[in-house]
Amino acid sequence: MSTATKDTKIPTILKIWIGLYRSSPKIYLPGTDIDIVFSLRSAFVLSSLRIIFRHVLYYFGWDQSKDTIFASACLTSICHSSLLLPGLLAMLLSQKYVPSAKLQDSPQWYQEAMHALLGFCTGYMIYDSFMGYVVEAWQPGVGPVLSGDDWMFLGHHILTTLYMTSSRWVKAGHISAMALMYNGEFSAPIMNVHFVLEKAMEQDCYKGATWLPTLFTYNEQVFSLLYIICRVFVSPFVIGHVTYDLLIRGRKNVPLWLSICWMPMCWGVQFGSIPWIYTCIDTLKNGPLMNGGVGAHGEL
Repeated sequence: MSTATKDTKIPTILKIWIGLYRSSPKIYLPGTDIDIVFSLRSAFVLSSLRIIFRHVLYYFGWDQSKDTIFASACLTSICHSSLLLPGLLAMLLSQKYVPSAKLQDSPQWYQEAMHALLGFCTGYMIYDSFMGYVVEAWQPGVGPVLSGDDWMFLGHHILTTLYMTSSRWVKAGHISAMALMYNGEFSAPIMNVHFVLEKAMEQDCYKGATWLPTLFTYNEQVFSLLYIICRVFVSPFVIGHVTYDLLIRGRKNVPLWLSICWMPMCWGVQFGSIPWIYTCIDTLKNGPLMNGGVGAHGEL
């Protein structure tokens, strides 16, 4: 079969990712085919985007505070998730869904698309760790000052990077990583919109925007509903199937010791989301979806 014929089977969104990956210079981790340049370039682009968003918010009247810095991070996260999700969906639908599958059993274009998507997400983890927990947490004469939540998120970024990188290293289990990423990122765009709207309501430049509290309230309701669906009704089954496949069926493809190491990463996010699940349930109980709408200024 000709290359042109094969290319027609590649989803359009993945052709873009493959093109970006192929055009990037390659520097591989020693003894592997894991390129680090694509991740570093992604981290640079996302860092630049975060700075641009911050100055755009300043232009529109946001104050120079931590809230504006946080909102710019949320806007960058929206871009990351919105770019990543369509590619992940195309990947998960284009091959047989076996979380422990070997990478070598897939076409070359699929392998390159996988490296691009996981490399891009790795770049996000690098960028957010550096910008959020070094640059923006830096205090002169002291260094980066991190809260307990900061350490938790930094740990999440490190473990997620290790999961993605190790699946690329053993050339198996990449589908498990993409399935968990898709499930975890699905509610991220609307969640970050929620955070941006929340911070916007505290800005003086929006004090007269009577529509903003109403928009925030309805977005909060939609986000809460989506988060509950993802984390309560979908996520346990996705993680449960990944766990079964890796520990029982996939031992020939993924070393058992590595699958065991992945388990805390799989389930840690699920258990860590429990407080958010309760918050979202309370939000729905007390919100307009359950109580007949909101007032003109967003009051429940």
